[in-house]
Amino acid sequence: MNTNKPKIIIVGGGVSGLSAAYTLLKYQDKLEVTVLEASDRAGGRMAGEEVDGFHVYTGASVFHESFRTVRSLAKNLGVTLKLSPREKGGHIYRNGKLWGLYMGGSLKQMLTTIRTILSFKLISPKGMWQSMRFFRLLNARGKDLDLEDHSRMLDLDSADSFAAFMEANSMTDYLEESGQVDISCFTAGYPEQVGAALGMALIWTWSFKPSTRSLLPEKGIGEFTKALINACAENIIFSTPVERIILEEGTAKGVITREGDFIRADGVICATTATTACKITPDMPVEISSVLSRVTYSSCCYLAIGLDTNILPEGSHAAVFPKQSGSLLTMVSNLESMAPKAAPEGKTLVHALVIDEQARELFSLSDAKIEKRIIDEMRKYFPAMPERPLFTRVYRWPEALALAHGGILNAIYDMRRQKPDGLEGLFLAGDYMRMPVSNGAMLSGVDAAEKCASFVFNR
Repeated sequence: MNTNKPKIIIVGGGVSGLSAAYTLLKYQDKLEVTVLEASDRAGGRMAGEEVDGFHVYTGASVFHESFRTVRSLAKNLGVTLKLSPREKGGHIYRNGKLWGLYMGGSLKQMLTTIRTILSFKLISPKGMWQSMRFFRLLNARGKDLDLEDHSRMLDLDSADSFAAFMEANSMTDYLEESGQVDISCFTAGYPEQVGAALGMALIWTWSFKPSTRSLLPEKGIGEFTKALINACAENIIFSTPVERIILEEGTAKGVITREGDFIRADGVICATTATTACKITPDMPVEISSVLSRVTYSSCCYLAIGLDTNILPEGSHAAVFPKQSGSLLTMVSNLESMAPKAAPEGKTLVHALVIDEQARELFSLSDAKIEKRIIDEMRKYFPAMPERPLFTRVYRWPEALALAHGGILNAIYDMRRQKPDGLEGLFLAGDYMRMPVSNGAMLSGVDAAEKCASFVFNR
């Protein structure tokens, strides 16, 4: 190892940190790059693992075809991304039953959805009218509601929550009957917790935007993350939590690990949650820490389940449960329908999602008790659900996704463009730094890497 090279330390081996490390690999003849990961595996909320031929995701489950940073990284990594089938639909639990709904698709599927809505009154005429009004509003701003570059939607980021925005625009029927479910599935939070700009961008991108689809490797999102980890493998040190990032005279000098070791650095990229960044950098300028301390996160608990048979209705990739249904569940998804090689032939991979307060109540339970609680709940709605699946895996995420509550997108945007006194050589990365989706997390890592490299080379 050439100790004369400038050293860059990346704190955190999630996709933000890995994207930063991968970006810096092009400077590997000029820089020494080290990723310090607190746990024994990398990937964070976008990791995956293989269990008996099943390719399980541990958090994030899907990309969107508009994610330009993801597509660029996948191309460079040699990972093939495929568009999801247009014909897939979902189901919503209402009035004691699961009803089929298609999001887009063929004319026949759209007519089927309309007949379902009208026949079973899943959505009231008033809610339908509000839905059409909301579509027109989003369509008028469609070019601005970009999850890659959100600078043109900052005027929508008021102090109001998405719920308050919908109420102010007389669209609460649509929100209660349909929009709330979308927000919960996209963010693991509720409309009252999410800012108006984020809510509009997510619903436009995933639900309303014409002719766009999800994007995935054939084996699921973990295939992408695995390729990213493998590309950075020689630069990652596992099981090395960072206790503190050292700032001296306003400049990052290195980090202290939990074991008390000091590791010198010429530049530091903090690729953790905003909460952890504040904790391990107590000397951060108040202009930065005051913004980061306002970032909030959703909570969720995943149960991955391997099955011999598909338990969801035919043609459905997911079943969703509105908050008012009273169910423990928020969503049950069939990953194999989106990523055909995620499960062995003839098998099915299902993931059950529990969010917010109900998720936090599960965190303290053992894996076995969480498994029983969720499977017992699923058996109420899915007759084919066996009491004992082929396997299960439990994943707890106390800080799942940044919720971008009202006003925080503007605050982060302004913070990124300021150069406060007393902060040299420290760069932040994470989903909270951009739009809080997987693409935003990776984009923040790429951006932090380029800025850190420029800083080190120009010193």
